[in-house]
Amino acid sequence: MKNKKIFHYAVLIILVFFCSYLWGFIELSFTEEKGSVGYLTKIKYNHFNDTLRYIVFVSLPLAYYIVFNYKFYNKEVVRYRDFFKEFKSKDENFLFKDVWPLFVIFLTLIILEFLSMRAPSKVFHVDQLHDGDFLTPAFNYLKTGQLWNASFPIHGGSDIFYPLLAWKIFGAQTIGAFKVFNLFLIFLTKILSVIFAFQISKFSNLEKKYKIILFVFLSLIILSFSSYYSSSYLQLRDLYALVFFVFFIQCFYKKDRLLLNFLISLIAASSTFLHIDIGIYLCVILFSYSLYLVISKKFNDFYLIIGFFITTVLFIFTIIGKSEFVSFFEQAKHIVLNIDKIHGLKYPQPFFSMGVEPDGSRATKAIVLQLLSAIVVVSIALKKNKYFNTNEKLFFLFFYLYNFIAFKNALGRSDGPHIMASSEWQSIILSYFILHFIINFFRKRISFKFNLQTIKLSCIFFIGFLGLFYINFENIINFKSRYVKTIFAEDSQFSASQRNKMIASIENELRNEECIQNFTIDLIVPYLIKKPTCTKFFSSWIVSGYNNEKKYIKKLKEKKVKYVLYSSPYAAPLDGVKAETRLKYVNEFLTKNYIKVYDSNGYSLLKLVK
Repeated sequence: MKNKKIFHYAVLIILVFFCSYLWGFIELSFTEEKGSVGYLTKIKYNHFNDTLRYIVFVSLPLAYYIVFNYKFYNKEVVRYRDFFKEFKSKDENFLFKDVWPLFVIFLTLIILEFLSMRAPSKVFHVDQLHDGDFLTPAFNYLKTGQLWNASFPIHGGSDIFYPLLAWKIFGAQTIGAFKVFNLFLIFLTKILSVIFAFQISKFSNLEKKYKIILFVFLSLIILSFSSYYSSSYLQLRDLYALVFFVFFIQCFYKKDRLLLNFLISLIAASSTFLHIDIGIYLCVILFSYSLYLVISKKFNDFYLIIGFFITTVLFIFTIIGKSEFVSFFEQAKHIVLNIDKIHGLKYPQPFFSMGVEPDGSRATKAIVLQLLSAIVVVSIALKKNKYFNTNEKLFFLFFYLYNFIAFKNALGRSDGPHIMASSEWQSIILSYFILHFIINFFRKRISFKFNLQTIKLSCIFFIGFLGLFYINFENIINFKSRYVKTIFAEDSQFSASQRNKMIASIENELRNEECIQNFTIDLIVPYLIKKPTCTKFFSSWIVSGYNNEKKYIKKLKEKKVKYVLYSSPYAAPLDGVKAETRLKYVNEFLTKNYIKVYDSNGYSLLKLVK
């Protein structure tokens, strides 16, 4: 039996390398069309290639693993019908009252870390693309009172709402207020990380004292995944997923699920309007869960979820109105169908790209861990064991499904930061089960038996000791003055002096104009000169494609847009593809109907020929 198991795992490893070798041979044909333009289309690469390769890379080894378990270890494997039985609601042996001192310590640590941080300052110059994604559509709303009718944001409504909330809360319409608000959202992400760790630590039949150890170490690991300034695993967009899973977890061990059904439906539906990709991923989980409920004949929960979801969508429709709703739907449809063509990069071939391509090692690590986390979850779910109930196993299957589809972000934009930002959930899955294994290993072998109070006190001292490395007492004392200074700082403090001079020059040139159209990826310019964009296409590069460009041109004609910012020294071609190439039809219209009236230090303005 042991030799047979070694043989099958050897076959599994060989299959992984075979799928990696097969990677380059899986290639769909590229079709020339009047569609969106980006790096992938310029090299005539079908943007579905990497998704298909990813599915093959993960599914083939996983399928083999499942088959050989069912065939050779049949007696150790649970029946699939067991997953569709009524949930066993068990008496909770791990409640908030058991960890509240630890939660207070974690909360204190998170607060002190936040107070110890350096405030955003002129050292952190404004990001013309990513900050512009938020500030310009928010400014458009202030001037027009419109959301998607006035702006075409790349992520969703959060691009508009975040700056507006920041400016409302802090009472200052500044870049500094927006940047501080972003830090506060990361602060919330860290608190949610601890709550999530607590909820998921309830799973398994570990004794209470060991669950406390699991909760503490899992919390510390997940907290390390988010950072206020540097690239990290957990980012702002993950707020919605964290909130969703905090409640979704409880659906698998609580008997009364009325409120939970409402909350997961509300979060999934509203997230789609706030952050398109995350919202769609959560909706996939929600509808997959709904399908499971139907198969399991849990019709009451199914009807409640569908009813709450539809009600939420109708409520949003009523609040924003038909016109805004239709605009959002059209924009979301374009993003879903075209963003990989516009913004995509090829995913490096696992193993073979290591040391050859810049992100080859990170890409290999990420996709291998995707497969490993799948095997771990399936192994836990399929095999009979005394640690997890069937309903708990079921949660991890849904959780991995989210992890699997959320990796699409890495497949779409395959550079280091995006691959890293798409690897958080696999890391959480593996961390959970590794910690669970370690705790089980030592609890069976350790001779000295710790009692509950000893473990609590040890954990409190351990967390407190780690917290000392994140505390800066001088920064804590002058926190208020530092952040007030940042919030009310002039926007010019976040830009280089030369740029400020040029912005002032452009502002003077357009002093009598009500709006400006921006053709560049220097998206923050309209905000800096305090002019709304003349059309909703403030981020021109993402509307690449014949149909949207025709709408773009139609709006330019209808509104008789007088001035267009045509170039900027801060708008280097994204992925080496110029705006003129991305928006071929709009560019043709501009060159035929506009003349250059301003050209200085890399900035150029076009004016409509009467």
